[in-house]
Amino acid sequence: MSFFSTVKAVLSGFVGIRSSQETERAKLKPAQLIVTALVLAAAFALIIFLLVRLLVSSQA
Repeated sequence: MSFFSTVKAVLSGFVGIRSSQETERAKLKPAQLIVTALVLAAAFALIIFLLVRLLVSSQA
């Protein structure tokens, strides 16, 4: 599976729109999914943190 397919699978899992049939058809490696999910979750948290910091600093 390509990197972009793994990212797509993880993002659809985050949102909750991945169907069970698609999950059964996909040949995903658990380690690859876990690493991708951790990286995407960290990137999301960092973006939220920086956005909040930017908004708070502009209010002062």
